[in-house]
Amino acid sequence: MEHPKGEERFLPFCSSVFLDVPMAAATASPSAPVTQLTEQAGAWFGVTLNPHPERAVAFQLDDATIGILHHDGLLEIPVPAPIRTVLIDEELAQPHTARPGADWVAVRVHTEDEIDPATLLLRLSYLYRRLLRSQAPAVLRRIRIELGQYALPEALSDLYETMIAKRDNGPSALPGTPPSA
Repeated sequence: MEHPKGEERFLPFCSSVFLDVPMAAATASPSAPVTQLTEQAGAWFGVTLNPHPERAVAFQLDDATIGILHHDGLLEIPVPAPIRTVLIDEELAQPHTARPGADWVAVRVHTEDEIDPATLLLRLSYLYRRLLRSQAPAVLRRIRIELGQYALPEALSDLYETMIAKRDNGPSALPGTPPSA
């Protein structure tokens, strides 16, 4: 990548991942919670970390973004509308103010206590994308088992259980996917 003359570069967030971000965009180093969340989610199967233009890291599963984490602790997460509604109603996340009307939620990660809830939200986005990519009974079973380990609100558990059951019956049964012809 070609850089403007004299512009410094830095490697944000995760020492094991080299992300090319302009130093001019930096105002402060990412906090320890931001770094910890980046390292945790970056280790998930199939997840890649990619630079985002706004001094952030985009977490991707294949070609889908499962979240964007900014150096200041803002975590943006795309979710289908039914999940978004439950997350907001249960006060697990806020509507994303920079993306009004879009199926994104946001949380802030500033303290150690905020890491686990933020990681869970990012993981739910990850599991949803895994659901979209597989009908294999073994994968669906692993997703169901993992979801059962979390203390999710009943409405959220029910949504994921319904999606898993529908996934067993065909790929077009999930929210956010077009019906098959």
